[in-house]
Amino acid sequence: MDGSLIILYFIVSNLLALYLYRKKKIQLWISGIVMALLVPVITYSFISLDIYYSNKNTGDGYSDASFGGGTIAIILALNAIVMFVIGVILNIFTFIIKKRKARESHVLER
Repeated sequence: MDGSLIILYFIVSNLLALYLYRKKKIQLWISGIVMALLVPVITYSFISLDIYYSNKNTGDGYSDASFGGGTIAIILALNAIVMFVIGVILNIFTFIIKKRKARESHVLER
């Protein structure tokens, strides 16, 4: 495997998370949690595909598959953590902005 599938998944999942966040369908931090929960499933599927194709072609590909799987897992987990942290920070900022606007509108009413 040349890694194009994992890059495609990475781009599509990030674009889908941003699209859903912009349309107010799902919060960004929830997308981060979903991505984090999918990391083991995706990593296992890519490792098994890599082992299958390397055994079919060369006969032994367990070490390459384990290094590749570990790299994929770390990259996807870091992506999920970054998505979660950015989502939490955005929620905190929007909460603070809403509180300020509510306080200002309350002051203007008096």
